[in-house]
Amino acid sequence: MTDVAGPDQKFCSNCGKSLAENAKFCAFCGEQVAQIKPRKPEPKPEDEPRRPVRKRSPIITFDTLAEGDVFRGFRITEVLNKDEEGIKYYAYKNDIKYVLKVFHKSRLANPEKVYALQMRLQGLLNLDHPNIAKTDEADLTTNPAYMATRFVQGISMNRLKKLHPEQVTETLIRKIAIQLMLAAKEIRKQGLSLDRLSASGMMLDKDENLVLLSSSLHFEDNDEREDIFNIAGILARLACDHPLADTLYGNDLLREVKFRYIPGITISFNKVLAECLHRNILQRYAGIDLILEHLRTLPNIEDDEICTTPLDTNIPNVKNKAEIPKMGPEWGFIALVAVAVIVVALFLFTNLFSILFKGSDKPFTFTGIVPAQDSIKVITNNHDPAYGSQQPMQTEYGALKASLREGQRFDVDRYGLSPNIPDATTGSKQTPHQAAMPSHMVRLDSGSFGFGRLKENLNHNVSLNSFYISRYEVTQAQWNKRMTPANVSTVGDNLPVDNVSWMNIILYCNAISKSDGLEPAYTLDYSTKPPKVSCDFNANGWRLPTEAEWEFAAKAGALFDYSGSDTPDDVAWYRDNSVGRVRPPGGKKANANGLYDMSGNVSEWCWDWYDASYTRSLQQFINPSGPSSGSQRVIRGGNVMNGEGRNLNIIYREKGNPNRGIPYVGFRLVRSK
Repeated sequence: MTDVAGPDQKFCSNCGKSLAENAKFCAFCGEQVAQIKPRKPEPKPEDEPRRPVRKRSPIITFDTLAEGDVFRGFRITEVLNKDEEGIKYYAYKNDIKYVLKVFHKSRLANPEKVYALQMRLQGLLNLDHPNIAKTDEADLTTNPAYMATRFVQGISMNRLKKLHPEQVTETLIRKIAIQLMLAAKEIRKQGLSLDRLSASGMMLDKDENLVLLSSSLHFEDNDEREDIFNIAGILARLACDHPLADTLYGNDLLREVKFRYIPGITISFNKVLAECLHRNILQRYAGIDLILEHLRTLPNIEDDEICTTPLDTNIPNVKNKAEIPKMGPEWGFIALVAVAVIVVALFLFTNLFSILFKGSDKPFTFTGIVPAQDSIKVITNNHDPAYGSQQPMQTEYGALKASLREGQRFDVDRYGLSPNIPDATTGSKQTPHQAAMPSHMVRLDSGSFGFGRLKENLNHNVSLNSFYISRYEVTQAQWNKRMTPANVSTVGDNLPVDNVSWMNIILYCNAISKSDGLEPAYTLDYSTKPPKVSCDFNANGWRLPTEAEWEFAAKAGALFDYSGSDTPDDVAWYRDNSVGRVRPPGGKKANANGLYDMSGNVSEWCWDWYDASYTRSLQQFINPSGPSSGSQRVIRGGNVMNGEGRNLNIIYREKGNPNRGIPYVGFRLVRSK
């Protein structure tokens, strides 16, 4: 390409570079060239001199490479297509056929996109796997930037399913499932993700081996279980021969409804898909290695039981509209809802409840819909065993915000706390009375134990200082006194709170520390988003346990598989005995430390950043507090959705996004002193 052209040459109005005569769109920014024909001059009277006709400039972009052009040693044979990143060509170099992509110049204008693209290309260059198309060259420093990936001869799984569905058998799907998981392991090692993978990006070569196209791989730091979910969804859609397969096993619907077994597929393979596609991320396979182990040990198809249950398509938003009979409005149901709304409104906005159930002699009055202004009034005339005698029965949100340090603030919209409201009479902040250590807190003396070890390794490797830990998981009633009520899995004041984010728990801990006159353990730096959190383990305020503290408390000096017993029914609410419903804390036996529900009921957030190899490569042996950074926080203990075994085991480690609540994940509190 050159910037020097003859008198009839077209130019790009965006960058000034010349365009080839047959250019249709730009090789750098991808804008299409509008083919504008010059207007014919209007006829003029004979006595009026004609002005010369001026040619109009086209809407210009960069010219494409034409057949026979040579670019960086690649000989162009055909323009393939264009996508959001650039223009693709078929090209040859050293007698090898490539898919050459020349990136749009505009793609490199955004620093974030440049970084993501740079990391992606670096990962692709490092990948050398038989089931991944090989990227031989990539360079963002040239003008224009480009990448070259070897051409894959074959047919995409999407096209094979459409043209030859009889060839997409369970035997083939099992084979490509193993190859796909092996490729996924290598892909994730390079920091790449398969969350955008589709059946169109999965090629089947002449030997029926899977090859993933580079366009399906992107740089993204996501949870491994999300990639597992996407991969299994593709396999399910390939395995199902129902016309609505793409809808019934679409990712959006699979996140909302339970996986339905696929007819004509073996029960064993259906079970593997079901665990990969569990709606709760904590119930999916924890890693690719475990899936590979199960796939490789599946019984032969001829020896296995085939699912014969008809596929139920009676799922919301999935029915074939042609088969749904037209129905009139359900007036009876509408009337019932209207009556229910009226009754609820009467109880909420009048004193009807007091008149009917408390024998109040006051006349019927309407209290109004708009709530009264927040107050920092604290009622302390009742004893709350959860936090000591000075714990308020009701503390409105203004009091919590008023107790913050000067200069700190909460992100109200994101974290659910109301803004600071000063005392209406004095304008000063309330100084809370320091509460004594509540009776529900258990002191654990300093000691040593085998962190991350059970019966296979009895050697102690970690020492902890003494600390206090709650006998019970925090309940919804305790949470709701200071925070916006959570979208819990089962509503009940005496049930453990769940589906609350790690970050909101940090705010909760600081709020009750201030309320109790304690020194908050956490400091939040709002110059970053999300805020950066640091912990002062010498403070006497409320906090989450470190992962080591949690495991030390759960083991209670023993080596049981579960906290307090080798028999889960004795000490835990779990899938086999809870019917998937959380229960009030303390319903099972306590461990030797007097702690309840350390196994089962709801899983529990810990302070530490998550690192899969952390317990095997400890660098800190006295009061370890986890890796210095990360993207996921540790979750321990298992919950009512876990079955007996690995996920419920006392040393099993989970992880979660600290900025999001997770169903069936709650917490318990700790104090250093």
